[in-house]
Amino acid sequence: MQLNCEHLYSATYTQNKMLPSSSAHVYRRDLGIMTSLIIESWFKRAREHAGRGNLVVLREDGKLLLMPSIQPASVTPHMKVTVEQMLPSTTKRRVAVIGETSWASGDKPSFQTANQAIPFFGFLAGFAHIGHAVWVFRGSPDLLCAGCRDADVLIVDSASLGLLPRDWQVEAASTMRNPQILVHDRASYKLLSAMPRQNAARPQ
Repeated sequence: MQLNCEHLYSATYTQNKMLPSSSAHVYRRDLGIMTSLIIESWFKRAREHAGRGNLVVLREDGKLLLMPSIQPASVTPHMKVTVEQMLPSTTKRRVAVIGETSWASGDKPSFQTANQAIPFFGFLAGFAHIGHAVWVFRGSPDLLCAGCRDADVLIVDSASLGLLPRDWQVEAASTMRNPQILVHDRASYKLLSAMPRQNAARPQ
């Protein structure tokens, strides 16, 4: 089964050489802005491709891996009922997922390697199959807000929780459309609610 990678954007930065302190501050600020814009552009394209029926994985090098849709013949009635109960197709949702993505940079990424890295990857493929837009990215403070932007649902692999900032739920919810935040607990193999506390401060 052929998988496609799309290179989105790359940036080359000049080395900061003996700049005055004020210039160095501006350089770091502008570099941060540029980096944020690049990250936002990655996820803009990811959302676009996910909306076309692809299960999208953002690789660490800024490329997108587009996983093909499940073949209808391989979907059993039980599988369809299960994913429909979890996330009904009557309302199309945008689903952001935080999990391990290093497998996507391998020589031959596949559903098998994906499922080894993300135990609930089969559910994600099922969500995409019934019409939801699904994209996956690695746990990182730099990617969190952009990766969750305009999502309705966020699912986090419990193995990635240690890579996120302390108030990650608040940060994630601040850029989501209709926040529903879940953690897939590897120990129980259950989706657990992880909504932020009502009185938690939202980032400005």
